[in-house]
Amino acid sequence: MTFNEALKHKKNILKNSSEFTKTLYDYIIIPAIKEEGQKYMDEFRKSPSSFFDESCKTYSSDSQFKVFLFAKNSVQEVL
Repeated sequence: MTFNEALKHKKNILKNSSEFTKTLYDYIIIPAIKEEGQKYMDEFRKSPSSFFDESCKTYSSDSQFKVFLFAKNSVQEVL
């Protein structure tokens, strides 16, 4: 999906999530290409506070993105 579609998807998920869920998990947008997404995640884990939604754009070569659930050192794709 495009960045704008991924951002909209993320916002909808957050809107429908409980406050408790938001304290346990974070949803992030990453590049759709596996290798680029992994590189982004590696950098994100080093300093999460220095990243924002649009940071992922510089890691994508095809402008396609996914929304991932990030929790306690694990990452899972959201449908």
